[in-house]
Amino acid sequence: MSANGSLGQGAQCPVCGESKHRSVADVIDDRYGCPDLFQLVRCEGCGHLMTAPRLAEGQLGQLYSTYYPRKEVSTPSLVEEADAVQRAGAKWRRWLEGTDNQGQYLAKPNDTVLDIGAGSCLSLLEAQNLGAKAYGIEADPSVRRIADELGLNVHIGSLHDDPFPGIKFDLIVLNQVIEHIPEPHLALDVLKSRLKPNGRIVLAFPNQNSLSRRLFGTRWIHWHIPFHLHHFDLAHFRRLADRLEFDVIGHRTVTPNIWTILQILTLRHKPRRGVPSPLWISRSVREGAIGDGTTGAKVLSGTGRGAGLKKIVRTALTWSIAFWNRAIDLAGQGDSILIELRTRGRT
Repeated sequence: MSANGSLGQGAQCPVCGESKHRSVADVIDDRYGCPDLFQLVRCEGCGHLMTAPRLAEGQLGQLYSTYYPRKEVSTPSLVEEADAVQRAGAKWRRWLEGTDNQGQYLAKPNDTVLDIGAGSCLSLLEAQNLGAKAYGIEADPSVRRIADELGLNVHIGSLHDDPFPGIKFDLIVLNQVIEHIPEPHLALDVLKSRLKPNGRIVLAFPNQNSLSRRLFGTRWIHWHIPFHLHHFDLAHFRRLADRLEFDVIGHRTVTPNIWTILQILTLRHKPRRGVPSPLWISRSVREGAIGDGTTGAKVLSGTGRGAGLKKIVRTALTWSIAFWNRAIDLAGQGDSILIELRTRGRT
């Protein structure tokens, strides 16, 4: 699977359809230790960034089940986390922590919701707790155990399988997913046909034009090679939406505080090809990476002599990061874009 700068036979840019591109950097998996070498390539037509070689749809399930940390997910912990979605102050807390960069929080009572890339299934539980009827699609076969234990309606496979025929959705959610899909334009076109007349698609994905990406360059944690195949910014995603005849009805940037903490801690470890990062394989980071809403306190925890002082320092750091991130988000420079689409011509 070693990269030679080619996306693969017949691969085109999803934004403009151009098949010509040029290499801009060699990149490796700096999280979980996938041993292959990849490249970032830039479309010569519009400038959209992609990962080469582009993985095929059929390779994703094996890749995730091999490297993604979902085998040990505790379902009771997920239920406990999901129960907090409507507690007093929950919405404010999500804003402060930057964990409101997820589409299920826009679900309304009695909505029928489809979550593409349901992951740990926390989002499905939260959607149900908000009064919605939730369905999920996930490529990682490790999630079958979670869905069965929780009694959730999850299809293990591809969104192209149409596992819920005849059902139309008020809300389709892709939380940190569109960047994983080999042909995102084809995926969005398929999902368009599964919307109700006034249905919406809400996506969250890393913002490659963020302040953090410009500061950290190739050490930015959201290149996430080879799992992220596309690296969008707002301008290129707007162009993709326009090509597919979607209207953008809302967008903002949101930076989870845990992302900033992990970005800082990542700088302590020099990535080595084929070697998992000790940061990303730790239990606390696994929990944060799957989106359980953690603030990063577990990552920064300490005990023993000086623990009281450490707690004060951690608290101050957490609040400082929170206010920094909210300011960056207001300026549109945050690490994640949350964008809401509706089929053109529908109100």
